[in-house]
Amino acid sequence: MEAIVLQAQAITEAWAKRHEFWEDSTHKNPLVHYDTEPGEGVSILTLCSDGMPARCLNEGTREADELGEELAQIGLYLELDDAVTANYYLIDYESALQKQFDQWAQWQWTCRLIEADTADVSGDIYRHFAEHPDDLYRLPHRDFEELISSVFTARGWKTQIGPGTADEGVDVRMWLQSPLGDALTLVQARRYAKHRPIGLEAVAALEAHSLREEASGLFVTTSRYRRVAQRFASRNKKLLLADSSDVTTWCHEASVAVQSAKAKALALESVDRLLAEIRAAGTHPALVCCLKRYPSFCLVLRETPSGALLLPIPSEATSSDGQAGFVLPVLDGRLNYQTPDRGVFRAIRTERNGDVSYWGRGDLYSHWAGEALGFDFWD
Repeated sequence: MEAIVLQAQAITEAWAKRHEFWEDSTHKNPLVHYDTEPGEGVSILTLCSDGMPARCLNEGTREADELGEELAQIGLYLELDDAVTANYYLIDYESALQKQFDQWAQWQWTCRLIEADTADVSGDIYRHFAEHPDDLYRLPHRDFEELISSVFTARGWKTQIGPGTADEGVDVRMWLQSPLGDALTLVQARRYAKHRPIGLEAVAALEAHSLREEASGLFVTTSRYRRVAQRFASRNKKLLLADSSDVTTWCHEASVAVQSAKAKALALESVDRLLAEIRAAGTHPALVCCLKRYPSFCLVLRETPSGALLLPIPSEATSSDGQAGFVLPVLDGRLNYQTPDRGVFRAIRTERNGDVSYWGRGDLYSHWAGEALGFDFWD
């Protein structure tokens, strides 16, 4: 995969330099550029240009045809996304190589969500590791800590991840709420290779921290434990040792729980009930809009502090000559798709100074204030 990406870069840059117009142009990873969930048939590379390369592609010049012929020789074509962005695609979109790129993009996105501390509102991350436990070894150590925190959040715990360094041997703090008070558990997470067993010193250190804070202790590793560490932990009922098989089980349980909550949120009666609430109130925190060239609207069906499921809903023009006017969301129950699950997408949720926004499918959504939104294609 890396070879064909490098070939595409080399061909394009050599072409542009040959015609002396590579200025104001660069190549980027599509996932980094768009920062949105990939689908099938992903692009392998993105060209960003505010110079002559973009102009040639937009105008379909002889130079652009020349580049297209050179890329075709290695099985690629270049397609414009907008006036300054173009993406490279495999001509054979059903090839085994395309499937590899799709899997690679999905893995990058999974890591992106974990790094962003995004709770898995759709269950895809948990299901991935439940089905592919060996991928736990591919995670950077910090991402492994984030995954453990996220899994327990999905299972009903309140979690707080540590700073990553100088954490005094505690990676995650977890509280299980109950009428008798919140029970604290301190977690030490070690993403180690299978041949690096956990010894007595690390387990004893976690027990010491737990005793000092009057908490339970949970040691989680992708490796295994030396027998002396197992014997030590067996004497303390509040100190548990877990390995990758336990993480896989937790991921499966979290996936089932999240999928159940997702199915409930996507049920037509749930959507109808939410739309009725919005109609009665005039506006609602769950109704968000995107202020692009032609405004669009979505319902927030489910959210966590860092992730959300958004469902696009139709809009209609209140006044328009076809080129300029105002639009409002359609709240009468009509949807863009026959069933909600076909249109829903995952977004990253952020909150700054009390203002919540959602980033998904390359667009930024925020709370709709209840007023008609304008558009002007002449502008």
